[in-house]
Amino acid sequence: MSPKDLERIPESARWMVCSRLLAKLPLLYDIVYRPVVGTTYTGLEHEIWIEIAREARDLADAFHLPRKTPAELAGTLATLSWAIFGRDFQFDRVNDTGKTAALQIRRCPFIEEADLVEIDHGYLPDRCLAFMIPLVEMLNPAYTLRFVRAACTGDRACELRVLPREQAEDEE
Repeated sequence: MSPKDLERIPESARWMVCSRLLAKLPLLYDIVYRPVVGTTYTGLEHEIWIEIAREARDLADAFHLPRKTPAELAGTLATLSWAIFGRDFQFDRVNDTGKTAALQIRRCPFIEEADLVEIDHGYLPDRCLAFMIPLVEMLNPAYTLRFVRAACTGDRACELRVLPREQAEDEE
């Protein structure tokens, strides 16, 4: 047995296995720990997703990913999601007004894995919110992210909007 044996498994296959496992792992933890931990589970899990967002920001820093405008932030969010969770995400840019940008998620690995392990989709939005909003705000503190639609709550697709924080506060 040697590291050379690893080369027998193509890098693309290893990438696919890792990304699918990363999408499934939170669901498996949920199944095992939520019944034991109870109502504090969601808050504890948020801390993990925020840490994943920090790692994603570090990746963006290391590779100088763009983040000055809402459109750049939306594109970088998609790029980082692919890099971390795999290419099972399918993103489309929907709208770019210059002041805001919308991104649509047509395919989500978390929903697909939730269906495979038969977990309630109701727990999925919290995970996305706990990862994507802090990530956008870490990438550029002048902006935030709002979910307009969520596929896991019954919408056809997810729609995310990157907008200035002041505008988000005014809209609330």
